Amino acid sequence: MASGKSSRRNQERVLFVLMGLIIIGLIISGYFLFVRKILPELSAHKVENPLLANNSDDSTVVEKEEDAEFIPENEAVVIKLFFGKVGEDSLVTEARRVRRRTMLSAQAQQIVENILIGPKKQENCRILPLNTELRGLFFESGTFIIDLSEEFAKIRELGAAEETMAVYSVVNALTELDARARVKFLINGTEPISDSGHIDLSATLTRLPSLIQ
Repeated sequence: MASGKSSRRNQERVLFVLMGLIIIGLIISGYFLFVRKILPELSAHKVENPLLANNSDDSTVVEKEEDAEFIPENEAVVIKLFFGKVGEDSLVTEARRVRRRTMLSAQAQQIVENILIGPKKQENCRILPLNTELRGLFFESGTFIIDLSEEFAKIRELGAAEETMAVYSVVNALTELDARARVKFLINGTEPISDSGHIDLSATLTRLPSLIQ
């Protein structure tokens, strides 16, 4: 009888140890699942743009957009756009988080499309004519060739300061991709007339950072 009781106690001890090992294994597995899977997903929702987390330049802070497309961090890039500021003759920066493109012309197209959409901040204003559309964009021999719809020609009706800001909101934004690049404008597929307006749009234009606030 004593031998039977001793054997039963030994079996109970073995089962108790096994249960303890199973519980410890579940705790360890749960910890690694949380660290590797759940925690990164929570962090991705809390941090809008880790690439900018240590950037002290307020002009590159990407504002939260409720309807923005979800883009994984390894596929995202931040682009700089330039708009007018109400009551001032200078360009101000807004940042957009967009999907990274492998081709330079495709990244440039995203920049122009976002400029045409207009600013997100209330203190900034659209300076390109309303309903202007992008017809095409190419990069050739260090020059961005941008073809805009005929509405763009309305910048000729603006004052000198407004026309300059409208043109260089595009030029400065595109040359953020390559500071040495030049920009050539076409209107409805045709080269603009050189002697109309305050800026010679028949020429290739280079970056003008002095306009940026």
